[in-house]
Parts: sequence; C-alpha cells; structure tokens
Amino acid sequence: MQVLSDKEVATRLRGGDVEAFAELYKRYHSRVRRFALKLLRDPSAADDIAQETFMKAQKGVGTLRSASSLRSWLFSIARNEVYIHFRKTRGNGRIREEDIWSGETPHEDMVNSETVEIVRGMIALLKPDYREVLILREYEQLSYSEIAEVTGDTESSVKSRLFKARKTLLKKLKPYFGGKE
Repeated sequence: MQVLSDKEVATRLRGGDVEAFAELYKRYHSRVRRFALKLLRDPSAADDIAQETFMKAQKGVGTLRSASSLRSWLFSIARNEVYIHFRKTRGNGRIREEDIWSGETPHEDMVNSETVEIVRGMIALLKPDYREVLILREYEQLSYSEIAEVTGDTESSVKSRLFKARKTLLKKLKPYFGGKE
C-alpha cells in the first residue's frame, strides 16, 4: 500500500474519498487526543474532543483551504473544541497525563518520575494561551506558522508567547534543577 502525503490525503478528502478520511483518522487521532488531554487533563473529555474533532473535520472538509495545511486545519478544529469545552465547564485547564519518561533502574525511574511531575506541574500552571503554544510546538512539533494558523494569531505573537512560556518555565524550574530562582 502506498503511503500518502498529507497533501494527497487532503486532496482526496476534498474529493470525497472515504479511504482518505480513514487515513486521516489513523494518522492523527492519537495526536489530536494527546493534544486535548494535555490541555484538559481529563482522559474522557480528551476522547470526546478527539471524536468531535474528526466528526467536524468530516462534515467540514470543504473548509480546508489548502491541501498543504491539513495538519494545522485539524489542530484548529481540535483547539476550538477544547475551548468550547473550557467555556462549558469553566475548568482551570491544568494538565495531567501519564508518565512519559522511564529509566532503567528503580532509582532512575523515581528520579525521572519526580522530574516529570515537576515539569508537568509547572507547565500546568501556565495560562492556557501559553500552555497551548508550548504544547503545539514542543509536543506536537508544529511550526510557528502552523501554530499561528491553529490559534488565529500572528507568527510574531506565537513566538512571543512561546518565548515567555519558556522563560517562565526556566525561571520556575531553576530551583529544582540547580540554580536560584
């Protein structure tokens, strides 16, 4: 079976190809769910957001402006769904996720677990606007222009928020990892 590029998947989607939608779902479902989970800290809500994202993507394939922007279009839909959820629940949007690092020894596991919890805790304390750009850039590997498209902001605004988020995290993490605040 031939591996399709995002551009080819998008072109086929716009042409009504059902198999292209299955490929889109297979390719991005876990990433969209992970993005929602990191913003919401609620696995059940993240599942709902991912499902709603793909339902809206299927219905709104006509809103896909450019075949080259498939990924950012999909994350824009997911972002909108997350913020709809925020508005409905008035939650604080703090992040809670499964451990992402593991060591080779019990001591390394413990140290890594503590490190992950400290970093997660600090990321969770960021305001949603800053947490969002950090997650899209560092976890989802989106470019600045893709993040700008997802958030509806300018690239310079995205870069500024990302810089401030990183700077704040570094300052808050310094006491934990060798340095004074």
